[in-house]
Amino acid sequence: MSEGLRVFITGATSGMGLLLAQRYLDAGAAVGTCSVEDKAAVVDRLPEGLDYTQADVTDAAATRTAIEGFAKRVGGLDVLVANAGISMPKAAFPDFERGRLVMNVNLMGTINSFEPAMEIMRRQGSGQLVALGSISGITGMPGMAFYGASKAAVMHFCESLAADLKDSGIDVTVVAPGFVATPLTAENPHKMPFLISSEQAVERIYSAIVKRRTRVVFPWPMALLAGVLYHLPRNLYIRLMRIDLLGLRSSE
Repeated sequence: MSEGLRVFITGATSGMGLLLAQRYLDAGAAVGTCSVEDKAAVVDRLPEGLDYTQADVTDAAATRTAIEGFAKRVGGLDVLVANAGISMPKAAFPDFERGRLVMNVNLMGTINSFEPAMEIMRRQGSGQLVALGSISGITGMPGMAFYGASKAAVMHFCESLAADLKDSGIDVTVVAPGFVATPLTAENPHKMPFLISSEQAVERIYSAIVKRRTRVVFPWPMALLAGVLYHLPRNLYIRLMRIDLLGLRSSE
């Protein structure tokens, strides 16, 4: 189903991005990626056939060069996945310096990736833009002010574009996972309800892209919980979060 596709995934040198790149390579797609790391530092873990360019997604010009260069080498671009992102430790009093970086990478990195990809796809008359949101972007989670805000912005951005671009032949997909077992989340000192493996998450992401879904939130118990919390009166929601029934708050 993905054979012959030309796919660019930002930040696909580790974690779910790397697994997704391998999934597409196994299906016969041409796959490119970029990351802030020097190629010499990542070459040993890159799968055979993965086209790599060093580029920081917070640098719009470098990101454009990476995406346009890949598209030129393979003759076009069918799927762009804005996967690159960072998190930060949960805290009642956030680190604003780190928070600005989170917003820049997660939100501006998505925007910087979508812009050149969208231009290529408009010329082609077809394509698919994909971004990684998060369940924390659905409703404000304790200790996740910056991360949740960055993902909420990404999700709103994608849903607006999905409507705006529908007649241009470009589909837009945003995928919002809950807690996923990765080396980063393994360091979390708090509970992670309905935790799923990276492999499970990647299969859900891949399926959402193939089916050209507009928005997918998973796993369903966490999606249901986030939806219920979102619709609660805010004073009740704040009270529940302070009680911390699910252990989502960080220590103060």
